[in-house]
Amino acid sequence: GADRIHPETLAGLTMARRSAPLLRRVLSPAPPSPLAGAVSRRTVTYMPRPGDGAPRTVTLIPGDGIGPLVTGAVRQVMEAMHAPVCFETYEVHGDMPSVPPEVIESIRRNKVCLKGGLATPVGGGVSSLNLQLRKELDLYASLVNCFNLPGLPTRHDNVDIAVIRENTEGEYSGLEHEVVPGVVESLKGDDEVLL
Repeated sequence: GADRIHPETLAGLTMARRSAPLLRRVLSPAPPSPLAGAVSRRTVTYMPRPGDGAPRTVTLIPGDGIGPLVTGAVRQVMEAMHAPVCFETYEVHGDMPSVPPEVIESIRRNKVCLKGGLATPVGGGVSSLNLQLRKELDLYASLVNCFNLPGLPTRHDNVDIAVIRENTEGEYSGLEHEVVPGVVESLKGDDEVLL
């Protein structure tokens, strides 16, 4: 009915509720140092400015589901940090037939894009816009770097790991066919793990 909350919206609200105290703590002023005159260890990192000192333009695709909530939170953090960033926003959604050419042009021109998740259509031989973007921009690998931040309590200590995932081949290539009605087979290549 009309009074039901969609599961993705509920997940986004839960994430926002859990994230708000952490964001407030990270963005709040540092407590006074017990060592008078000591250099503060708290630093703020900004995105490097282009050579002319102008703000950096970033292509923004809020996306579907909780994408707008996540990208909105990133925008708030950037504003709170006074980061020299301005956003060029495009409405792209997973049910579109393709990524509009002006969006690809914006990403190429700006060389930076903040993208929320795009819904992936199921069946019908429709390619995901996520896959279209990866292929069009030749984004071969995805790099995720995970590490602990000093002073931020976490479940696990001494985490420092980089995960590199191939992005355009194997299960991500979109090479699949329907063997019999309702049964889809995906062509998968060999994956390697580097340690």
